[in-house]
Amino acid sequence: MKIAILSSLAAPDAEGGTERVARMQAAGLAALGHQVRLLVGRPADRAGQPDWETTFDGVEQTAFAASPEEAFQPDGRRPRLAQRMVRALRNWKPDAILVQNTWNLDHQITSRLQKIAPVALYLHDFAGLCPRSFRNPSSDEIQCPSALDLAWGDLRACATCVAPLVHGISEERLGCLLTRRLETFLGETAAASLLLTPSRTHLVRLGDLIPMGQKARIMPPGLCMSFPGEAPSAGPWSGRGPLRILHHGRRSEEKGTLDLVRALAMLPTGMVELIALGGAEDGFDDRLRAAAPNVPMELSGTYGAAQLEAAASKAHLVALPSRLPESYSLAVDEGLALGLSVWAASADAARERHGADVVRVLPARDPAAWAAALQQILDYPERLRAMTAVVPESIPTVYEFAPRLANLLAAMVQEDQTQRVGKASSDPKRVA
Repeated sequence: MKIAILSSLAAPDAEGGTERVARMQAAGLAALGHQVRLLVGRPADRAGQPDWETTFDGVEQTAFAASPEEAFQPDGRRPRLAQRMVRALRNWKPDAILVQNTWNLDHQITSRLQKIAPVALYLHDFAGLCPRSFRNPSSDEIQCPSALDLAWGDLRACATCVAPLVHGISEERLGCLLTRRLETFLGETAAASLLLTPSRTHLVRLGDLIPMGQKARIMPPGLCMSFPGEAPSAGPWSGRGPLRILHHGRRSEEKGTLDLVRALAMLPTGMVELIALGGAEDGFDDRLRAAAPNVPMELSGTYGAAQLEAAASKAHLVALPSRLPESYSLAVDEGLALGLSVWAASADAARERHGADVVRVLPARDPAAWAAALQQILDYPERLRAMTAVVPESIPTVYEFAPRLANLLAAMVQEDQTQRVGKASSDPKRVA
């Protein structure tokens, strides 16, 4: 098949978890012999720049920058950007299209591409329903819209939540724009031939808020990192020396990094150390050090597979106390693949695929609970050894899941062709 994949960003501009999934799924499908093309957007600071083309692992990649006028659009409308992407794919003539993320593309790209080939829309988070993507309010005084609020288009709470991030627009106007954005998203889910979610957990969460119908399927991305295998594991913690804790991914309050550091500050001095990989907002690392001045911290920036493996070789467990409702959590798979016990706050999706015994679940926003659990390990090191012993020997990779994705897309194409034949045969003009 000829398969086109769309995503918001790609390296070297920027790459988060969703973008990494898009890139690795493209490589996985190409490895099966499919002809794959990846179309991505570019950051706002690249607005107005020419299209940029490259190739990787047999995949053609084209990056499209929006015009300066379309770079920031609260309602997600970027018609000129969409027109360029549609034109590129109309000329390429794909059999199937997979849309991964559209936050800086045109939010009606799915329905527009549906006229070229059947489209599968991958719902990684709540981005279509929530301008902050994760239904995680900026204030405890704000309550996310209920299913009924969404049905009525009442997004006043959303407008209040994101108003501090948007300048020059009144809350009333912002609410109208967000309502239009929601209506667009619901139209896109209706237009798509197939809806994909990374876990049953996320499918249920979405289904509680919006109609998903019979076209929703579960498509786990799998492990999206390939580790070189050059850094030996630190081995189980013996109880001698500090307990070294690995925290990888973006450092932020939402990801629970500050909660983790506050928990470490409650433990005996000299007994724990933190190794953290991933970018952070300006000044955030200073807040971390101020919250736990007696805890040694190794804080690094962006990382690849080799850097993560090297950090894991010095660590004894992985801590991921995210406050967000994770739909899959690539970081859990990465920690397990490196042979470490993983402790997480938002781990329903991870436990769904790995089992309740593999991932230790602790409450989010509760440093005291995390401190108490870690203190038990300090007192009884054999408990961590028991947790590490049940870590799976291998984690399914994106390449192992690629045939499943290809089969879903092939079935989508076949169903689309069947429907087109049915419509043609029932058209009285064609019959005549």
